Amino acid sequence: MHVRFATPNDLETCLQLDATFDTRRVWQLDLRESRQQVSAQLRTTPLPRELRLDYPSPNNALLMHWQRGYCILVAEDWLGDGVVGYVDMGPEPDLQTGWLWHLVVQRSHRRQGVGGMLLRAALQWSGDHQLRRLMAPLQTQNDPGIRFLQRHGFAFCGFNDRYFSNGSVALFFGRELR
Repeated sequence: MHVRFATPNDLETCLQLDATFDTRRVWQLDLRESRQQVSAQLRTTPLPRELRLDYPSPNNALLMHWQRGYCILVAEDWLGDGVVGYVDMGPEPDLQTGWLWHLVVQRSHRRQGVGGMLLRAALQWSGDHQLRRLMAPLQTQNDPGIRFLQRHGFAFCGFNDRYFSNGSVALFFGRELR
């Protein structure tokens, strides 16, 4: 397995990966506003049964990010499976921040270190481009993704209750690089 920069031919393969995920918990946001204060409380809630959810596909955004010169890395399996994962991220240089838009690993290759390899490569790229932090927005339903980032040193740092096009709340996780 190795990580390399994506080529235009890789983009369609990336979009075809099985990015669905299973979850047994979701993060719920309780937001209360008054004239004097805003109160937000997040809590994880167990689900009555495990759910398989669709990952929001980047579709045209992946090509647009590649055309803009953002960092798209792929994990390629040398044993013949080809591209089995990718990370899509872009810099916000004036804030010295990188945005981790997508980190996807083919379902059959999960829990084998592929996601960690991609994340380490993204962190290296971020450092090489003088970024000071890496941010990642995740849907509240993506508990496996949230736990993955937490295991790799990311911490909750905010939310947007109207972030995703489907109306899902985004939880923001960040990691300082220096």
